[in-house]
Amino acid sequence: MAATRERTKPLPEEDGQRGSGRTLAGQVLYLRVAGLWPQARPAPHLLHAALVQLGAAAYVAVGLVSVHTARGDVDDISHTLMHTLEIVAGTVKAGLFFGNRQSFYRLVRDLDLMVSEDWDRPELESARCWARRMTVSLTAYIYTLILLWLPAPLLAGGDQKLLPVVQIHGVDWSLWPGAYAALYALQCAVLLTQVPIVVGLDCFFVAAMLHVGALLQLLGQRISGLRLSGDGAVDLAGDVGLKRQQMMYVELRACIRRHQKITKFLHDLEAAMSTMVLVQFSISMFCLCMDLYQQIQQGEALSLAAYSSHWVGAGTSLQRALSIVMARAQKPLLITAGHLYPVNTAAFVALMKASYSYYTLLRQLDSS
Repeated sequence: MAATRERTKPLPEEDGQRGSGRTLAGQVLYLRVAGLWPQARPAPHLLHAALVQLGAAAYVAVGLVSVHTARGDVDDISHTLMHTLEIVAGTVKAGLFFGNRQSFYRLVRDLDLMVSEDWDRPELESARCWARRMTVSLTAYIYTLILLWLPAPLLAGGDQKLLPVVQIHGVDWSLWPGAYAALYALQCAVLLTQVPIVVGLDCFFVAAMLHVGALLQLLGQRISGLRLSGDGAVDLAGDVGLKRQQMMYVELRACIRRHQKITKFLHDLEAAMSTMVLVQFSISMFCLCMDLYQQIQQGEALSLAAYSSHWVGAGTSLQRALSIVMARAQKPLLITAGHLYPVNTAAFVALMKASYSYYTLLRQLDSS
């Protein structure tokens, strides 16, 4: 107990007021880059946040124009919707954060207070390490893909000028070079600025959960270490035994209060993040459905293209080869997860059912 109190370090006053403590310092810094977390100067922060969200709104408007000019082309429409909805998800999540930002500040302060008692413990150090690795590796991976993709239309050259992601169909950009440059810059800027919002909020949630897991692990060790003496059984009679029982009871009460704080923090975290998780989950599922639809449609189109070729009178060998191509094209092209499960609708439904069944089993075991 005394050693625990010695490790307790009071939080700086400014960190306690602004909710920018050291436990989630990396995630808070990430959200500051995204324009979500307040800076020392409020005016530049609000201007930054407004510019980021205005750019996202302009990107969504371009996406709607792209869908309108696609003239019913399902491939182009689905491609545009998948990218546009990711920006919509980031904008909605940013709006939810601004509307509930005081809850996030309070979450950071509460987590700092709980972690400060055991800051140097290896369990918490491991949680901080995993949170940093997750944030850095995920950000580096996404930004690498974006930075490789954005200059591709310019490097490809050719007479047809293409935009990085969302295309406006039926426009001769050689007649509108200024508009082409503006749209190109808009798409690049939005993609680069939306990553800290989408990834930053997700990493904030996961990092908080990692620290909660470490706190529960430490609490379990503390409860399992409750004993009257370090050397087995002792005589419980007399004042010494009574005093030891009282000390053990006081320690148990402290563990219970600790568990209540952790439980309250989880409830607050769920209240702050549940809507964001729902938005992200819904958008991801919609994009997955669009991707599966494109995958199946393209396979059927290949078979139809083979049948539409000039195969009549072309000879037996060519007709036999085309038959093989058509038969092979009828087989769905599947992406597997770890070479074990196909990524399709049936697998997704089966995964959801299995997850809920496993959750129900755990609840039953826990209540029994």
